[in-house]
Amino acid sequence: MKMFVLFLSCWVVVATMHAQPTPRSLTLSEALKLALANSAQLKKTRLDREHLELRFKEGRSATLPQINAGVGFDYFPVLPTQFLPADLFGGPDGGYVPATFGQPWQLAGTVNVQQAIYNESARRMAPAANTSRALYDLLSTRAEEEVIYNTAMVYYQTLQTEQLLRSVSANLNKLDALQRMAELQLANGYATPTDVKRIRVARTNLETQRQSLDGGIRALHLTLQFFCGIPYEDAIAPTGEMDNPAADSSRWQMLTLEPESTTEYRLLQRQLELNRIQSHSLRGEVMPRLSAYALGALQAQRSDANFFDPAKRWYGLAAVGFKLDVPIFDGFRRRHKAGQMAIEAQKIEEDRRQLEAAKKLEFYQARDQFQGAIRMLRTQEDNVALAREITDKLMLQYKEGMAPLNDLLNAQTAQAEAETNYWQQVFTYKLAVLKLLKSAGVIKNSYEL
Repeated sequence: MKMFVLFLSCWVVVATMHAQPTPRSLTLSEALKLALANSAQLKKTRLDREHLELRFKEGRSATLPQINAGVGFDYFPVLPTQFLPADLFGGPDGGYVPATFGQPWQLAGTVNVQQAIYNESARRMAPAANTSRALYDLLSTRAEEEVIYNTAMVYYQTLQTEQLLRSVSANLNKLDALQRMAELQLANGYATPTDVKRIRVARTNLETQRQSLDGGIRALHLTLQFFCGIPYEDAIAPTGEMDNPAADSSRWQMLTLEPESTTEYRLLQRQLELNRIQSHSLRGEVMPRLSAYALGALQAQRSDANFFDPAKRWYGLAAVGFKLDVPIFDGFRRRHKAGQMAIEAQKIEEDRRQLEAAKKLEFYQARDQFQGAIRMLRTQEDNVALAREITDKLMLQYKEGMAPLNDLLNAQTAQAEAETNYWQQVFTYKLAVLKLLKSAGVIKNSYEL
């Protein structure tokens, strides 16, 4: 019987271990790498880049020989009539003799080869390939920056909520100890039932706050797993350090803004460059286009559908030459299109001018918010230390019967509020850092946020 009980106990322990897997540790750097690898937006941007390369290959195919083959099979119930000069047959001058040519069954096979030799518009458009590649690479970079910003924000919010939960749990433990002390004093006649009830009310409020925080942490974990592509069934444990959140503040205070180096500014630069190439190519459309061609054909005409009679011949045709297309008048199409592209260039220039001013505004606001967050964080640190000091002193005085319970509960409530404000300010500081890095255009190179 004892062996059976021991075996059953071991089985329950093993089953419990399997039911509660060890959470997966997740650093910020790992979370960002997973999010970058899992982002649907980033994958679509890279697919657009591959699609662009295929479009370039499609465009280059026009410079290669174009070979087409065709077969024509015709039946003429009524053959066409032609008129020949009558003098060819000894008739009067100026007269014509009707004549029917061909046979009702006709079959012809042709092969046509064309090769473009000179096209000034296409030649001027060639530099657009590298510009378009750079443009799509910048779009991918911008998508990466968005993924980094959103993932880091959720990661820090998770750490802040977990720290706040630890703080609430610590205050709950203190209230549990205070409640046991008050109940002991009540049993010895040194406390009143109201004191015990007030402690229970304060404990219930903290318990409600802890449950709310616990639900918020689960929601943040699921969001982080969504960003990183981690299965929802797997538990995660962010392992970032939050004990000294402003330790690296001097590093970010040295950041400066160079609008020309930001992704948005470089995107507009590439768009403007592509517009200029397209306008230059449009002017090349007035130049002649030269191409070469070769044509080969076999044809046969029969009175019936038997085209494979060896006694009857097939007749061949071959031709080679050059074709020159000279644009003369297109109804002012190029002029109107050039006007449209000039307007687009002006709009891009205006966007670039406005972007430069907007980036400066964003950076200065982010820097001011960052500096304000540092000052407020230090103030909250001092406030938490002072609140803990007051609570500890009142706890000693309460144990010695020198302080009323009301003062102690008020002090603990003030301490809990101070700790809540502190951890909220920690997140505000981290968010200010993210905004500062993003506005300065260096967030992609700053995984150690």
